[in-house]
Amino acid sequence: MYDVIVVGAGPAGSMTSYMIASTGYSVLMIEKKKEIGFPIQCGEGITQFCLQYNKLPEGNWIKWKVKGVKSVLPSGYYFYTEEPGYSIDRAGFDKWLAERAIERGAELVNAKAKAIEGKAGKWKIFTNEGEYKGRIVIGADGPSSNIARWRGLLMERYYLLAYQYKFDAKYMKQMDDKWFSIYWHEKFRGGYGWVFPRGEEYNVGVGGVNASVSQLKSFCKSIGIDIDKKKEMNKGVIPFAYKFVSRAQEGIMIVGDAACMTNPTSGGGIQAALASGRISAKKAIKSLEEENFSITLEYDREIRKTPYLHPAHLKCARYLQKWKNEDWLFLGSILHGKKFTDLTLWRSFLAGLKHPSYLLRAREMLTIRKAMKINQKYGW
Repeated sequence: MYDVIVVGAGPAGSMTSYMIASTGYSVLMIEKKKEIGFPIQCGEGITQFCLQYNKLPEGNWIKWKVKGVKSVLPSGYYFYTEEPGYSIDRAGFDKWLAERAIERGAELVNAKAKAIEGKAGKWKIFTNEGEYKGRIVIGADGPSSNIARWRGLLMERYYLLAYQYKFDAKYMKQMDDKWFSIYWHEKFRGGYGWVFPRGEEYNVGVGGVNASVSQLKSFCKSIGIDIDKKKEMNKGVIPFAYKFVSRAQEGIMIVGDAACMTNPTSGGGIQAALASGRISAKKAIKSLEEENFSITLEYDREIRKTPYLHPAHLKCARYLQKWKNEDWLFLGSILHGKKFTDLTLWRSFLAGLKHPSYLLRAREMLTIRKAMKINQKYGW
């Protein structure tokens, strides 16, 4: 019997496994993908804060460094969010995190979890390769969140869709390689298009409630990219709004995408996944040390207090889904060529005097400002 079984070897699962195995407890990682990190389902961007907060070195999976995010609006206006970040080789990053856990003693098996039964201290995970027993189970099984569903913890799931092309940099010379460029437009319904420089290549994609291949093709055309030059396509789903009874049960904790840690506005989830992995690991270690599995219940309360699950994020995302291009024009008129941190309450008020209808939407504007400021501080 293992002390901890972690279902899923993405960033959250591998971080959890690394920390628990480092204390000497036995850990089994169950990963259904034959090759960790593939297929790629990510824009492959992280912030410098993410590495610093999680004490991660700049590995060879880093492909390019950027100054932050440049938001491009329909009117041609733009503004900046200064938060240094990196384009990464996501598959290489995920593999490195898993290998780090294995070096500390965690075991990895390639299998697909089929069911779970038992109780805290005596769990059984049934897979296509046999059954495994563990005292604690961590559900790090991605957007499907099967462990949470099987245990009655997850009631509803709402996803966003994302599609992405990869292009060689020689076909993207018109693009700014100093920033991650985000394109906002009413046609994305709160989602966005993106252009992420990666040194010798670029990721170009669209994500949102109505994202599609045709929308990606249209986006590429609108910014002067020849889609016939694409060399690869990726697609995936992004957790948007999950309704949980709890993200923990006695002897069970749900982390990463499985816990809907993904930011509903930006779609980013790596930093939040790693943070949830760290918190779950600490609770698992304490539970094992004290032989008290009810300690895992503390995880739900603690994870809900993190900035990654601040209610402003989902409220902001729902507001932006209703924004029209004139709303983006209003924001652009305040911030064109400036940093997002220049959006002071006073500047917003003065702009509102020129457009009184926005004063009536003060709660909405303040919520969006709050969510964006959290993003800048804690990573997108």
